[in-house]
Amino acid sequence: MTEPADPQAGRPQLLGATGPFMFSPLGWTMDLFADAGFTGVEVLFSHNAETRDSDKICNFAREAGLSVPVVHGPYMLFLRNVFSSHYVEKSRRSLELADEVGATTLVAHAPLRWERAHADWARSGAADEAAERHLRFAMENLYPVWGLDFSSVVRPDELGRYRHVVFDTSHFAVTGVDLFEAWHALGDRVVHLHVSNNLGNGKDSHAPLDTGVLPIDRFLAHVGRSGYTGTITLELDVRPYGDDRAGLVDFLAGEHAKAERWLRGDLPSRDAPPDPAAALVASKLELDETGVGVRAGPPSGWAPGGAR
Repeated sequence: MTEPADPQAGRPQLLGATGPFMFSPLGWTMDLFADAGFTGVEVLFSHNAETRDSDKICNFAREAGLSVPVVHGPYMLFLRNVFSSHYVEKSRRSLELADEVGATTLVAHAPLRWERAHADWARSGAADEAAERHLRFAMENLYPVWGLDFSSVVRPDELGRYRHVVFDTSHFAVTGVDLFEAWHALGDRVVHLHVSNNLGNGKDSHAPLDTGVLPIDRFLAHVGRSGYTGTITLELDVRPYGDDRAGLVDFLAGEHAKAERWLRGDLPSRDAPPDPAAALVASKLELDETGVGVRAGPPSGWAPGGAR
């Protein structure tokens, strides 16, 4: 599905990430993002069967008035057996479902450093197979865990070997890579961004946009000036809100509004007071080493198609 179109044609489209809500009904999650002002979502294929059913994905998105231009393959360790544990088979099934949904970009993770048999296919064959479906197989930069580079794509030079790339700000923070230098090196290959701040604690903290060690405001202004018109997913930790739907909507709407302003170059004053919703999230963030746990759930009694 390609509709509805983004009302801000010619500018980047901001997407919500369903990954943090992988244990929640997909329809509830899409309704949440619609109420927060998003026009589209990035769907993570996960253990939740709804996220692997193209009809349900399209129907929920249509009911919420959202587009699904980007999907994320199940490459995380905790999703190892979703579709297949074999890298190429997992990727091909992800491309097939992405095609059925009508997405234009599949977010992928590279094979681990010792999975050399799959590395050549990921660098060349995958992009060709995706192109046959009018899709982009876009490689995301990962980050060291316990000081070790398990992934074969961590630094900009490694990411630059791929035709299309996904630029993750929090991952570059963990790796110690300057965002502006990375953008200069990769900008012509970037087709999608994962944007969040980072608390600087060596973990992938997915912090609120204005809370952390990264100059996300200046970086998004730079991206806006560059002429980039692709997609950007706000990939944020929402655990502090639990099942507080109203709080989630307020927080996500606030982050969406910030990102839109900063992309236009409307930067905050140095004397501006902190955002209380973002401060609440930042004060409670404690991610485990896998970066998982960014979850929230629907209130009891929610049903697909119900009133938002």
